[in-house]
Amino acid sequence: MRYRKYYIQDNFRLGDAGTRTIDVNVQDPITAFWIKFQATNGGTVNKANLLPQCVSSIQLIDGADVLYSLSGVQAYALAAYQLGHLPRNEFDESAGDPQTFCFPMMFGVELGDKVRSFDPRRFKNPQLRFTWNQAAINVVGANGFLANTLDLSIVADVMEDAPTPLAFLMHKEIYTWTSAAAGWEYIDLPMDYPYRGMMLRGVKASTQWHWIFDQLRMNCDGGQHIAMDLRGWDLINWLTTQTPLFHYTHCFRISDGDTIVSVLRDHEVVQLMNDAVADTIATYVNSCWGDGAVTTRTTGAAGAANMKWYADIQGRNPFDCAYIPFGDQEDPADWFPTREFKGIRMEVRGGFAAAANSLVLTQDRPY
Repeated sequence: MRYRKYYIQDNFRLGDAGTRTIDVNVQDPITAFWIKFQATNGGTVNKANLLPQCVSSIQLIDGADVLYSLSGVQAYALAAYQLGHLPRNEFDESAGDPQTFCFPMMFGVELGDKVRSFDPRRFKNPQLRFTWNQAAINVVGANGFLANTLDLSIVADVMEDAPTPLAFLMHKEIYTWTSAAAGWEYIDLPMDYPYRGMMLRGVKASTQWHWIFDQLRMNCDGGQHIAMDLRGWDLINWLTTQTPLFHYTHCFRISDGDTIVSVLRDHEVVQLMNDAVADTIATYVNSCWGDGAVTTRTTGAAGAANMKWYADIQGRNPFDCAYIPFGDQEDPADWFPTREFKGIRMEVRGGFAAAANSLVLTQDRPY
């Protein structure tokens, strides 16, 4: 068997907002699509505005059959959990500098999985579809992304002469909702294919993840089997034994008193290093929800506006996403057996009102 990397799209210039659909014209099994967005910051600064947040939909489709469907932040977080580390990116707020959003859309337990991969021959018209808006966070211009600078590249990681795969991992957002304090949300889960994992995203300003999800219960067959019944606090404590502590670098532009926003949204540790300004220090107010105010001082006085600071950050829950594994992730026989039940429902009690929540499933779909 031989591996090859093939550009399906090579630095294609996109508009500032839109939708693009691309045919998958490959005939051999694909272990992953490597997807990269790249744009240039405006001429002043581009604070708290990362490319994954500007991509609202990433899909792999075959007509009406949806095989992969996540937002940019979900795709980035899920790839991190699959790889065991954050995908390398340029997260930089400096004027005129490039930012990137790179991640693999993976179909197997690992890269190069010969049993599980995407086989385009099994589908009639497979296509990749992207929807984006560079003004989703900051207005396009001097304090956002520069207009007409967004490029898209897609590399198919192809396995020539590979054995015919038996299945592929399907990743899809199943449900979104807005929480009510002490209110229950009932989510009927699909029964068609086994679950390898579930990813929950909960977003509310100045709130730790485990307070958003007060109680999580996975109810099978009307209470005959309860696969999960945990408070968010206890779930996140258990997940620290199952999922990695992540680490990455971030380039911030900070004025004294600014609030910086990290990719890692739970119990982050931030180490700030100034770029070549003598006698300058910074303090970070860490509230363990991924953002905090920074005080800067140069020889005792407030630091200059938009000073360049490099941050070494470690923590959990990239973009507020927590991944819940079902069974041994390397052993498909140990994944959650949906077909043993007649009904599976996720029951979630909110800890706060007005949190924006979503649920993603990774399923083992046979051909």
